[in-house]
Amino acid sequence: MPYYQNPPPQQKKNQEVEKIEAEARRLWYDRDINPDAKIFTGDVNFYHKGAVMKCDSALLYEQRNAIESFGNVHIIQGDSLHITCNYLDYDGINLIARLRGNVIMRHGENTLFTDSLDYDRNIGLGYYFEGGTIVDSLNTLTSQYGEYYTDNKTAIFKFDVKLENPNFTLYSDKLFYNTETKVADIKSPSRIVGDSGYILTSKGVYDTQRDIAYLLDKSKLYSGSRTATGDSMVYSRSESLAKLFGNVELKDTAENVSLHGEYAEYHEKEGKGLARDNAYVMDFSSKDTLWAHALEMQLIRDTINGDIVKGLENVRIYRKDVQAVSDTLLYRSKDSVLNLLGKPIIWSDSSQISGDTIRLFMKDGNPYKAQISNNALVSMELTEDLFYNQMVGNEILAYFNDNKMDSVRTSGNAETIYYTVEGDSVVSSQVRVQSASILMLFQKEELESISFLEKTKGIVNPIFLVESKNYNFPNFFWFATGRPLFPKDIFRTTPNRGKKEDKEKKEESSGTESLNITNREEES
Repeated sequence: MPYYQNPPPQQKKNQEVEKIEAEARRLWYDRDINPDAKIFTGDVNFYHKGAVMKCDSALLYEQRNAIESFGNVHIIQGDSLHITCNYLDYDGINLIARLRGNVIMRHGENTLFTDSLDYDRNIGLGYYFEGGTIVDSLNTLTSQYGEYYTDNKTAIFKFDVKLENPNFTLYSDKLFYNTETKVADIKSPSRIVGDSGYILTSKGVYDTQRDIAYLLDKSKLYSGSRTATGDSMVYSRSESLAKLFGNVELKDTAENVSLHGEYAEYHEKEGKGLARDNAYVMDFSSKDTLWAHALEMQLIRDTINGDIVKGLENVRIYRKDVQAVSDTLLYRSKDSVLNLLGKPIIWSDSSQISGDTIRLFMKDGNPYKAQISNNALVSMELTEDLFYNQMVGNEILAYFNDNKMDSVRTSGNAETIYYTVEGDSVVSSQVRVQSASILMLFQKEELESISFLEKTKGIVNPIFLVESKNYNFPNFFWFATGRPLFPKDIFRTTPNRGKKEDKEKKEESSGTESLNITNREEES
């Protein structure tokens, strides 16, 4: 019988059972050893359904159209599929090959390694069940159980799955993978580990060729002390950029601050996060949580200044003891200074502070000093919409104790208007004073004493002699309609100064239950 280097032509498809053809240097038969088999040794070749099976020795079972092959087994199918192993059990009727011992399956650029592989030629499926590895031009995948389909070069991995890429490692219990597109389809709780952190996810796809992941079901990114999560996430490892959508939270556990919004970006290398669409920041470093909103909020890690929080446009801040609005917010955790720029206003109990720039100094998470520069004005309401104690000057320093304003010092063209109160909170007279510097002390938000430094001039008038137009300084305003009243109120657009909101707008602003915010103060 001639020795064929190439497989013979494929049999006709309409033939029900195609017999296995064989050739070898030696063929013999021994009824005592195996009465059902022919024994082939020396350069053994089998041909069946367009495939060649080579080995050192083999048994051919003609009656059931099956073979057993031993030593240097090599299966060749077409131009791209090669399988080698130590032992082969082949069923020529059902077209099932069972390969054992040092199995290597090569298909184009893909190679599968295992010790036990079953290969179904009907559908081009090879599967292992005692651990295996598939290697392509980019990734290495291992698992306890795996399936590989030769028709579309896709694979399914289950149990202790590990995908190793030059840039990351993915751990899972179930993973679908396409060796041509290099896209991994995540089907179970998984962990993606890189140099700078890791991601926990349970659903999504990872395009390993472009190094971009599209993740769902509140996948979570961990980077040092920071975590980032949202309803969905697009993560580009090459750009170190995560884009998050829906109920986003970027949290820094070291600084006790978190950034929220419906859309956010986190630049991992820079340590910079920004949020839009109902964006806000929570600072929970003290007992009372601080809430800050702006059209765009940024949370930036800085090695010199610690965490930096920036708010751009329609800044609104709420805490039980302090509220504020401004155009721009800048906060540095290193020095615990909150800078408010662009028509800033701060409220504390019945007091209102305004100026061109306000710096609020924090200690242990609580305000202890406010510095107001240029057009500085401090007002304290005595009676609603009528009488207010007021101080103006080039610079005002307001000090807080137990989260209440306990003293105010005004310097540079300092002036004050304050009212004396008698009996049942009846205003009796108005006092107007000008001085180089004025110091007011308060007890429970009520004026306790006032001191004037250097040259002073003033006037005292009974209240019935004071015209209502002179109750206040020319630049005085009381901006109750702009004040945030509760955490969800930070999302309201701050009205223009001097314009009061009508009742409908007030009710509308309080009806923001759709925003998913927890009022920590109410819980405590």
